[in-house]
Amino acid sequence: MTTDNNHIDENLLLEDERIANYLKGKMAAEEEQAFLADLQADPELKAQAVAMARMVKGMKEVGTAYDEELKGEFLAADADEVGVVAKDVSTAKKSGKVISWRETVTWLSAAASVALLIWAGIGYNDYRTTTGLGDQYAMVFTSSGITKGADTPTEVETKLTKLFDNVVNDRELKATLHDLTLCWELSTQETYNDYTDFAPEIGWNLAIGHLKSNDRKQAKAVLEKLTTIAPSGTAIGAKARELLKKVEEL
Repeated sequence: MTTDNNHIDENLLLEDERIANYLKGKMAAEEEQAFLADLQADPELKAQAVAMARMVKGMKEVGTAYDEELKGEFLAADADEVGVVAKDVSTAKKSGKVISWRETVTWLSAAASVALLIWAGIGYNDYRTTTGLGDQYAMVFTSSGITKGADTPTEVETKLTKLFDNVVNDRELKATLHDLTLCWELSTQETYNDYTDFAPEIGWNLAIGHLKSNDRKQAKAVLEKLTTIAPSGTAIGAKARELLKKVEEL
Protein backbone atom coordinates (compact mmCIF):
# COMPACT_ATOMS: atom_id res chain seq x y z
CA MET A 1 0.00 0.00 0.00
CA THR A 2 1.49 3.32 -1.08
CA THR A 3 2.25 6.14 1.38
CA ASP A 4 1.77 8.94 -1.17
CA ASN A 5 -0.53 11.46 0.57
CA ASN A 6 -2.12 12.48 -2.71
CA HIS A 7 -3.37 8.98 -3.37
CA ILE A 8 -3.78 7.35 0.02
CA ASP A 9 -7.53 7.94 0.31
CA GLU A 10 -8.13 6.51 -3.16
CA ASN A 11 -5.90 3.54 -2.41
CA LEU A 12 -7.69 2.84 0.87
CA LEU A 13 -11.01 2.66 -0.92
CA LEU A 14 -9.54 0.47 -3.66
CA GLU A 15 -8.15 -1.92 -1.04
CA ASP A 16 -11.52 -1.93 0.73
CA GLU A 17 -13.11 -2.96 -2.55
CA ARG A 18 -10.55 -5.74 -3.07
CA ILE A 19 -11.15 -7.05 0.45
CA ALA A 20 -14.92 -6.89 -0.02
CA ASN A 21 -14.70 -8.81 -3.31
CA TYR A 22 -12.54 -11.46 -1.64
CA LEU A 23 -14.95 -11.83 1.30
CA LYS A 24 -17.86 -12.17 -1.13
CA GLY A 25 -15.98 -14.81 -3.16
CA LYS A 26 -16.14 -12.68 -6.30
CA MET A 27 -12.45 -12.88 -7.25
CA ALA A 28 -11.15 -14.93 -10.15
CA ALA A 29 -8.57 -17.55 -9.18
CA GLU A 30 -5.56 -15.50 -10.38
CA GLU A 31 -6.88 -12.34 -8.74
CA GLU A 32 -7.41 -14.21 -5.48
CA GLN A 33 -3.88 -15.60 -5.53
CA ALA A 34 -2.46 -12.13 -6.10
CA PHE A 35 -4.56 -10.71 -3.28
CA LEU A 36 -3.46 -13.43 -0.83
CA ALA A 37 0.17 -12.76 -1.79
CA ASP A 38 -0.35 -9.05 -1.10
CA LEU A 39 -1.84 -9.92 2.30
CA GLN A 40 1.30 -11.82 3.25
CA ALA A 41 3.58 -9.02 2.05
CA ASP A 42 1.62 -6.08 3.50
CA PRO A 43 0.84 -6.18 7.27
CA GLU A 44 -1.32 -3.04 6.98
CA LEU A 45 -3.48 -4.60 4.28
CA LYS A 46 -3.74 -7.81 6.28
CA ALA A 47 -4.89 -5.90 9.38
CA GLN A 48 -7.41 -4.01 7.28
CA ALA A 49 -8.76 -7.27 5.83
CA VAL A 50 -8.99 -8.93 9.24
CA ALA A 51 -10.86 -5.93 10.67
CA MET A 52 -13.37 -5.94 7.82
CA ALA A 53 -13.86 -9.70 7.99
CA ARG A 54 -14.53 -9.53 11.73
CA MET A 55 -16.98 -6.68 11.30
CA VAL A 56 -18.91 -8.39 8.52
CA LYS A 57 -18.97 -11.65 10.47
CA GLY A 58 -20.18 -9.82 13.55
CA MET A 59 -22.92 -8.06 11.61
CA LYS A 60 -23.99 -11.33 10.01
CA GLU A 61 -24.39 -12.93 13.44
CA VAL A 62 -26.48 -10.09 14.86
CA GLY A 63 -30.20 -10.74 15.05
CA THR A 64 -32.54 -8.81 12.77
CA ALA A 65 -34.03 -6.85 15.68
CA TYR A 66 -30.65 -5.28 16.44
CA ASP A 67 -29.43 -4.56 12.90
CA GLU A 68 -30.60 -0.94 12.61
CA GLU A 69 -29.73 -0.05 16.21
CA LEU A 70 -26.23 -1.51 16.02
CA LYS A 71 -25.52 0.00 12.61
CA GLY A 72 -26.67 3.42 13.84
CA GLU A 73 -24.37 3.25 16.86
CA PHE A 74 -21.37 2.36 14.72
CA LEU A 75 -22.05 5.10 12.20
CA ALA A 76 -22.72 7.75 14.84
CA ALA A 77 -19.56 6.93 16.76
CA ASP A 78 -17.27 7.02 13.73
CA ALA A 79 -18.99 10.04 12.22
CA ASP A 80 -18.32 11.99 15.44
CA GLU A 81 -14.71 10.92 15.39
CA VAL A 82 -14.25 12.00 11.80
CA GLY A 83 -15.98 15.31 12.53
CA VAL A 84 -13.57 16.10 15.36
CA VAL A 85 -10.47 15.10 13.40
CA ALA A 86 -11.63 16.90 10.26
CA LYS A 87 -12.23 20.09 12.27
CA ASP A 88 -8.72 19.84 13.78
CA VAL A 89 -7.20 19.32 10.34
CA SER A 90 -9.10 22.28 8.91
CA THR A 91 -8.03 24.53 11.82
CA ALA A 92 -4.43 23.41 11.48
CA LYS A 93 -4.41 24.17 7.77
CA LYS A 94 -5.79 27.69 8.35
CA SER A 95 -3.18 28.40 11.02
CA GLY A 96 -0.36 27.15 8.82
CA LYS A 97 0.45 24.20 11.10
CA VAL A 98 2.25 21.35 9.38
CA ILE A 99 0.15 18.18 9.52
CA SER A 100 2.12 14.97 9.80
CA TRP A 101 1.57 12.02 7.48
CA ARG A 102 0.46 9.95 10.50
CA GLU A 103 -2.25 12.50 11.37
CA THR A 104 -3.43 12.45 7.76
CA VAL A 105 -3.54 8.67 7.74
CA THR A 106 -5.54 8.65 10.99
CA TRP A 107 -8.09 11.05 9.52
CA LEU A 108 -8.35 9.21 6.21
CA SER A 109 -8.58 5.87 7.98
CA ALA A 110 -11.47 7.18 10.06
CA ALA A 111 -13.18 8.49 6.94
CA ALA A 112 -12.62 5.18 5.22
CA SER A 113 -14.13 3.44 8.25
CA VAL A 114 -17.30 5.47 7.90
CA ALA A 115 -17.44 4.72 4.17
CA LEU A 116 -16.88 1.05 4.95
CA LEU A 117 -19.60 0.98 7.59
CA ILE A 118 -22.02 2.70 5.25
CA TRP A 119 -21.12 0.12 2.59
CA ALA A 120 -21.46 -2.70 5.10
CA GLY A 121 -24.71 -1.34 6.51
CA ILE A 122 -26.52 -0.68 3.26
CA GLY A 123 -24.92 -3.66 1.59
CA TYR A 124 -25.70 -5.80 4.60
CA ASN A 125 -29.41 -5.08 4.32
CA ASP A 126 -29.24 -6.28 0.72
CA TYR A 127 -27.15 -9.22 1.87
CA ARG A 128 -29.75 -10.30 4.44
CA THR A 129 -32.59 -9.90 1.94
CA THR A 130 -30.84 -11.90 -0.79
CA THR A 131 -29.43 -14.67 1.38
CA GLY A 132 -32.71 -14.82 3.31
CA LEU A 133 -34.53 -15.54 0.07
CA GLY A 134 -32.09 -18.38 -0.60
CA ASP A 135 -32.67 -19.81 2.87
CA GLN A 136 -36.43 -19.49 2.45
CA TYR A 137 -36.54 -21.51 -0.77
CA ALA A 138 -33.69 -23.93 -0.02
CA MET A 139 -35.93 -26.56 1.54
CA VAL A 140 -38.72 -26.46 -1.08
CA PHE A 141 -37.22 -29.47 -2.87
CA THR A 142 -35.16 -32.19 -1.19
CA SER A 143 -32.24 -33.99 -2.76
CA SER A 144 -33.82 -37.36 -1.91
CA GLY A 145 -36.14 -37.02 -4.89
CA ILE A 146 -33.54 -36.97 -7.65
CA THR A 147 -33.09 -40.74 -8.04
CA LYS A 148 -34.45 -41.70 -11.45
CA GLY A 149 -35.77 -45.20 -10.81
CA ALA A 150 -32.88 -47.53 -10.01
CA ASP A 151 -32.61 -48.93 -6.49
CA THR A 152 -28.92 -48.09 -6.34
CA PRO A 153 -28.08 -44.41 -7.02
CA THR A 154 -25.83 -43.81 -9.98
CA GLU A 155 -22.51 -41.98 -9.65
CA VAL A 156 -24.11 -38.81 -11.01
CA GLU A 157 -27.06 -39.07 -8.61
CA THR A 158 -24.70 -39.53 -5.67
CA LYS A 159 -22.62 -36.54 -6.75
CA LEU A 160 -25.65 -34.29 -7.22
CA THR A 161 -27.18 -35.37 -3.91
CA LYS A 162 -24.01 -34.26 -2.11
CA LEU A 163 -23.87 -30.95 -3.99
CA PHE A 164 -27.55 -30.22 -3.30
CA ASP A 165 -27.07 -31.04 0.39
CA ASN A 166 -24.10 -28.65 0.48
CA VAL A 167 -26.33 -25.87 -0.84
CA VAL A 168 -29.08 -26.54 1.69
CA ASN A 169 -26.63 -26.72 4.60
CA ASP A 170 -24.29 -23.89 3.46
CA ARG A 171 -21.28 -26.19 3.19
CA GLU A 172 -18.33 -25.38 0.91
CA LEU A 173 -20.52 -23.04 -1.14
CA LYS A 174 -17.73 -21.65 -3.31
CA ALA A 175 -16.54 -25.08 -4.45
CA THR A 176 -20.10 -26.38 -4.66
CA LEU A 177 -21.19 -23.51 -6.91
CA HIS A 178 -18.22 -24.16 -9.17
CA ASP A 179 -19.15 -27.83 -9.54
CA LEU A 180 -22.86 -27.10 -9.95
CA THR A 181 -22.10 -24.55 -12.67
CA LEU A 182 -20.23 -27.22 -14.63
CA CYS A 183 -23.11 -29.67 -14.11
CA TRP A 184 -25.59 -27.00 -15.23
CA GLU A 185 -23.65 -26.36 -18.42
CA LEU A 186 -23.58 -30.09 -19.17
CA SER A 187 -27.25 -30.59 -18.35
CA THR A 188 -28.38 -27.79 -20.68
CA GLN A 189 -26.35 -28.89 -23.70
CA GLU A 190 -28.28 -29.93 -26.79
CA THR A 191 -26.54 -33.32 -26.79
CA TYR A 192 -28.05 -35.77 -24.29
CA ASN A 193 -25.72 -36.80 -21.47
CA ASP A 194 -25.80 -38.17 -17.92
CA TYR A 195 -26.85 -34.78 -16.52
CA THR A 196 -29.64 -33.91 -18.96
CA ASP A 197 -32.48 -35.45 -16.94
CA PHE A 198 -31.38 -33.54 -13.84
CA ALA A 199 -31.26 -30.08 -15.44
CA PRO A 200 -34.25 -28.62 -13.50
CA GLU A 201 -32.91 -29.81 -10.14
CA ILE A 202 -29.38 -28.62 -10.94
CA GLY A 203 -30.61 -25.21 -12.07
CA TRP A 204 -32.80 -24.80 -8.99
CA ASN A 205 -30.02 -25.62 -6.53
CA LEU A 206 -27.50 -23.48 -8.43
CA ALA A 207 -29.86 -20.50 -8.20
CA ILE A 208 -30.41 -21.10 -4.48
CA GLY A 209 -26.64 -21.37 -3.96
CA HIS A 210 -26.06 -18.04 -5.70
CA LEU A 211 -28.70 -16.40 -3.51
CA LYS A 212 -27.09 -17.83 -0.39
CA SER A 213 -23.78 -16.41 -1.64
CA ASN A 214 -25.43 -13.00 -2.12
CA ASP A 215 -25.02 -13.13 -5.90
CA ARG A 216 -28.38 -11.89 -7.12
CA LYS A 217 -27.21 -11.37 -10.70
CA GLN A 218 -26.10 -14.97 -11.21
CA ALA A 219 -29.18 -16.34 -9.46
CA LYS A 220 -31.40 -14.32 -11.79
CA ALA A 221 -29.54 -15.55 -14.88
CA VAL A 222 -29.91 -19.19 -13.83
CA LEU A 223 -33.60 -18.77 -12.97
CA GLU A 224 -34.30 -17.11 -16.30
CA LYS A 225 -32.75 -20.05 -18.12
CA LEU A 226 -34.46 -22.54 -15.81
CA THR A 227 -37.89 -21.12 -16.67
CA THR A 228 -37.22 -21.89 -20.34
CA ILE A 229 -36.58 -25.59 -19.70
CA ALA A 230 -38.96 -26.26 -16.79
CA PRO A 231 -42.64 -26.00 -17.82
CA SER A 232 -44.82 -23.79 -15.62
CA GLY A 233 -47.04 -26.82 -14.90
CA THR A 234 -44.21 -28.61 -13.09
CA ALA A 235 -43.35 -28.00 -9.44
CA ILE A 236 -39.84 -26.67 -10.15
CA GLY A 237 -41.08 -24.62 -13.09
CA ALA A 238 -43.74 -22.93 -10.96
CA LYS A 239 -41.38 -22.25 -8.07
CA ALA A 240 -38.66 -21.00 -10.41
CA ARG A 241 -41.04 -18.41 -11.84
CA GLU A 242 -42.19 -17.44 -8.37
CA LEU A 243 -38.62 -17.03 -7.12
CA LEU A 244 -37.49 -15.18 -10.25
CA LYS A 245 -40.22 -12.61 -9.71
CA LYS A 246 -39.09 -12.05 -6.12
CA VAL A 247 -35.45 -11.69 -7.18
CA GLU A 248 -36.43 -9.13 -9.82
CA GLU A 249 -38.32 -7.15 -7.18
CA LEU A 250 -35.29 -6.92 -4.84
